[in-house]
Formats: sequence, C-alpha cells, structure tokens
Amino acid sequence: MATNSALAGQATAPESHAGHGSDAGHVVLRPADVKTTLIASTTAGARGFKRWSIVLGVLTIVGIAGIVLKAVQSLDDQTEWGYTAAIAAFLLTVGGGAPLVAVAPVLAKANWVRPLTRLSAAFSLMGVVTIAIMVPLVAVLPPLVTEGARRRSIWFESPDLTPHVMIFLAMGTLLLAGLGLFYTSAMPDFAAMRDHSTGWRRNVGKSLARGWVGSTVQWRTLRMRIGMFGTFYFLVLIYTHFVFTSDFAMGVVPGWRDAIFPMYHSMSSIQAGVAVTIIAAWAARRYLGLQDYLRLDQFWSLGRLLFATSLLWVYFFFSAFIVFWYGRSLADIAWVDMFIRGPMIWAFIPGMFMSFLLPWWWLIWNRVRTSVNGPTIGAVIVLFGLLLDRMRIYVSAWSVPPEQIHERYLHTIPDTVWPDTFDYMIIVGALSAAALVMLLIFRVIPIVSIWQTQEYQLLSKPVKYLRGHGVLVAKPD
Repeated sequence: MATNSALAGQATAPESHAGHGSDAGHVVLRPADVKTTLIASTTAGARGFKRWSIVLGVLTIVGIAGIVLKAVQSLDDQTEWGYTAAIAAFLLTVGGGAPLVAVAPVLAKANWVRPLTRLSAAFSLMGVVTIAIMVPLVAVLPPLVTEGARRRSIWFESPDLTPHVMIFLAMGTLLLAGLGLFYTSAMPDFAAMRDHSTGWRRNVGKSLARGWVGSTVQWRTLRMRIGMFGTFYFLVLIYTHFVFTSDFAMGVVPGWRDAIFPMYHSMSSIQAGVAVTIIAAWAARRYLGLQDYLRLDQFWSLGRLLFATSLLWVYFFFSAFIVFWYGRSLADIAWVDMFIRGPMIWAFIPGMFMSFLLPWWWLIWNRVRTSVNGPTIGAVIVLFGLLLDRMRIYVSAWSVPPEQIHERYLHTIPDTVWPDTFDYMIIVGALSAAALVMLLIFRVIPIVSIWQTQEYQLLSKPVKYLRGHGVLVAKPD
C-alpha cells in the first residue's frame, strides 16, 4: 500500500508521453514541476487580474446601490422583489451545486475529477453573496401570522419569524460546510505555498497550513475529514433547497402544493454546478495555461454528467407538471396559468429549451462531448436556461399581492412583471460579486489541487491495451 507521504519526497518521474498542451495520450509530469507550475498560476496575468478586479468591484458596488435604492423605494412592497429573489435562487443553484462535483466522483474514487475538486469546492464560498442578497428578501417576506390568520407553510404552530430565521440558519450552515470542505482539502497546498512561495502568499500559507508536514496520521485524517464534510454538505444542500423553495416560492403563492418541486430545485442545482464547473475549467485552461492539468478527460466526463442532468431536469419537471395538468382542480389550473402559460411564458419557453432540449440535442453527439469547446458551449446554454427558469418561478411567485396569500387558491393571475433599472443593477452586481469572490480565492491558492495532481501522477502510468493506449492507475486505499 502506497503512503501519501511519498508525495512530498519523490522528485522525479518518467518523461512526458505526450506533447506539451496536447490532449492526446497521457502527460507524465514531475511532482516538483507540478508544484512550481501551479503555484506560479496564482500570479499569472497580474495586469488582467487587476483590471478585472476593478471592473467586478465597480459592478458589485452598483449592485449594492441597486439594493439600497430599491429598499428605500419599496421595502414594504413584496411584488417589487421578484427578480432579486430570482437571482438569489440562481446563485444558490449554481454555487450550491458545484461542490458536489468534488464530492460524488471522489467518493466513487474517480481519478478524472482530481484537477477539478479545488475549483468546484470553491464555488460554495459564493454563499457569502447569496446570504447578503437574502437580507432584504427576508425583510419583505410576509410573516406566518397576519391579523390572527396563519398562512400555509411547512412551519406548523411555529413562531411568526421561523421562516426568516431558518433560511439564514440553513444557508449559513451550508456556507460553513462548504468552507470546511474547501479548507480541509486545501491544507496540503497551503503548506506548499508556505514552503515554496514568497511575500504575503507565504504568510497566508503559513497561517492556514496549521503545521502540516504530510505525516501518515495527517493524511489519514485529511481523507476522513473530506468524506465527512462532503457527506454533510450534500445533506445540508438538500435541506437548504427545501427550506428556500418552501418559504420563498410555494409559501407565497396560495394553493401551490408540490412535493416534487424542492427536489426539482435541488436536481437543477446539480446541473448548474456541473455547468459552471465546465465553464470555469475552460477559462482556467484558456487564460492560465493549465492545458496539462485540465485536459480532454475532464471535459469529456463533465459533458456526460451535464447530459445526464439535462435528462433529469425534464424528468423532474414533467413529474411535477403532470400532477397539476391532470389534477384540474381550481388550484391546479391556477398554477398552470401562473407558471406555464401565464405572465412569464416569455421565460418558460426559452428556459425549457435551454435547460433541456438544446443541451440534450447538442451533447448527444459524440464529437461534441469528446472535445473541450463542445461541453463548454452546452454549459453556457444550460446556465442561461436555468437563470430564465429561476425568473419564471420566483418573479411569478413574488408578483402575488400579499393580501391574497391566505386564499385557498389564486383567483387572479398577476400581470407580467418586467425588470426595472434597480433589478438590472442588482442582477449585474450579484453576478459580479460572485465572480469577484472566485477571482480573489484563486489569487491566493492554485485553482488546481497540487497534492491531488501529484498523487495521480505517482499512481498512474501509460500502458498499451490491445491496439490502443490507456492509463493504469493504482488503488492504494
């Protein structure tokens, strides 16, 4: 059984069996070169980083100004906050689902995911932006009891402010679980920054490495913690989606009872997480020169996952839709008129095409999936589709006047709500803030895990298999 402490000690390896930057064959890199290249990636493109940081920072300030101005104008009007709820749901969908790419394949001992674990786990830190956006939404969320009448929700016999407290508790726990997953898996790399970097990065690495030396006990504890945080993160993610959808979607629409919707929301979060990981990997490969680490194998595998989750999207959507379509009660008819053929049909039709039909048709071709750009194009389509889908759901739900929330079903379908100037400011600012968080993280620590890449190089070697070539990977644990 190989020990992980060998990662720091082995300094040589066979020469590369493929050209630099090539996606054919298997590139064998020396562990020392892996460490040097990935640490150097944190300082690559300094001028571009500064320029993008300024742009994203300014747009983030614009978003903050939009929230403040909207709060001054309409803090007591729930119907004005639909697009803010939609962008909060979108960030929860994307940032919450991406770390599962670093959890499920790792638990299944898939080797192709090793260069992506750091990247996908870091998206959980976008929860800081999501929680900040939730502050005004919670302020305008109707209380459970109004003039002695309790509205329909999942909180039976609970205090009035239970939804307001539980959503922050759920999202805060999710953020802490994601931070634990990210930090635990990054400790060996912080030690590498401590020993092989300079300036403030060396000081940061020294503070966060916490005495890491790579002993057998430390490696065993590291793997145990990754498994624990990964499992806990998945459980908290499902619960967070359940609470969010129940209180910020179904809870504000009279007569909307749907047991499948929270799982549909959670599943589409996995789809969005795979999509945003593909896009981020493409950007890192393109602009940070990491072609030897983010290779065709990663995009091919993620493309298959994106194809599968696109099929799951239509499965869960149809499973919920068919209940309302054939139920034909007054509440069911109102739901169909509200969310399918009603005021947000302009978002439903392109959202359905871009969340399912277009990525399904695009990724079904082998030549598309077995490329770098093919899955990336499909991922961009999926993210746009999911953004429209979140607008369809939450803008429609929040357009219901609060005085109708206690009715048995929705008697009058609200008119289409179009975004105003403040909505555009909030949407642009929220997306910019999320991108800025990711940009700053990978200015401190490499976007590709050093220790996991070194481990894969030490445990694998190219072999000839029949008429082709493959990679033989050892299984030390």
